[in-house]
Amino acid sequence: MTGALEGLAELARQETERTGLLARLEEAHRQQVVAAERHDAAAEKLDGELEDVARLESMSMTRILAGLRGTRDSDLSREQAEAEAARYAAADAEARRTIADREVEDLERRIEALDDLPARRAALLAQREAEVAADPGAIAVSHQLTALAQRLGMCEGELAELEEALEAAHVARRALGSAQDHLVGATRWSTYDTLFDGGFVSDIKKYNQLDVAGDKMREADAALAHLTTELADVDIATVGEVGITEMARAFDVWFDNIFSDWAVRERIKEASVRVDGLVVAVDDVCRELVTRRDAAVAERTSLLEQRERLLVPDGAAGQSTSPST
Repeated sequence: MTGALEGLAELARQETERTGLLARLEEAHRQQVVAAERHDAAAEKLDGELEDVARLESMSMTRILAGLRGTRDSDLSREQAEAEAARYAAADAEARRTIADREVEDLERRIEALDDLPARRAALLAQREAEVAADPGAIAVSHQLTALAQRLGMCEGELAELEEALEAAHVARRALGSAQDHLVGATRWSTYDTLFDGGFVSDIKKYNQLDVAGDKMREADAALAHLTTELADVDIATVGEVGITEMARAFDVWFDNIFSDWAVRERIKEASVRVDGLVVAVDDVCRELVTRRDAAVAERTSLLEQRERLLVPDGAAGQSTSPST
């Protein structure tokens, strides 16, 4: 390939990359807005819960009335538990907003680095015209090589996008698998505690499992959010009947207002069902991405073979009209 052809192939790859980055940025902006709204709502809820605790802890009409009913301790415990749940949710929302902001910043930086593509295309086309003009006898082959170079560049760009999306899907799948494992452990201890009154030791083991499961679910949620942006530039917006983004939002109900063993057990079951559904959805995504990647690899191989037939005189049908070298 000549210098101009090599440049046009690389340019086509970068143009494909930029188009994909713009699609991902649009999705990342949407997630950023959602994350900011959820953070504000969680912070507002936390403020309200802390005010409720403060009212019961201080000398107030609320405390007096609660004392008269003989329920102050239980009311205070409930409010403190709700405040801790709200604190947990606020911290989680803050972490998600930070991740969303970083995703947007990274995409904007990568797009900005590709802002000079139109000027580079004009310069390369001018260079290619000069190369063709210097060898009038090879104009037909040169046009074919130019078209192949651009198609090859686009194919390379698509392959890069598919590989990135596939890697994001694998990360999400591993995170979901880890969450599944810890939810199974939490389910066992919760069932034992609920049915057999396991006492302090089983409580400790159950809540340790829940803590780890909660961490793993947050990791999975972040991985799913990143996967959604990666899928935006390969035209995979939904998986089966349920969109990845909507399924990721299902983690929001974790740990809200749990005050009994039965409630904990039911919440774990709900989370397990969601995670199981996400595993199936991500597996479907992986299969589709692998199929499309294999097709892109086959197309690239075909383009390279076509280019070689044009470049190697004895292997190019139709080169008889060009001067032999």
